[in-house]
Amino acid sequence: MQITIATVRAEGLTTQTAEVPAGATVAQALRAAGVTLREGWGLARWGRRCREEDVLEEGDRLDIAAPLLCDPKKARRERAERQGDVRTVTCGRHGSKKTRGE
Repeated sequence: MQITIATVRAEGLTTQTAEVPAGATVAQALRAAGVTLREGWGLARWGRRCREEDVLEEGDRLDIAAPLLCDPKKARRERAERQGDVRTVTCGRHGSKKTRGE
């Protein structure tokens, strides 16, 4: 059976296909494709977290994702702090912006 392995890194996405026997596990498919799962990297099947013991089906896609470089919540909080108080720009209302005359 044929599966697709997608690797997501900071540089972008790479995909490759692998031919594995029916009933193969995720670990067997990774070995067949010559992919080594590094410490801290995430593993998913069709975007849902999976384990190396899970059995694959024809046409499955394995997603391998590099670990996050920073906490997304922390990054968003820092961006908001740099932006400053949004109410001064929008005059406290959604969609309303100050005009030059104010």
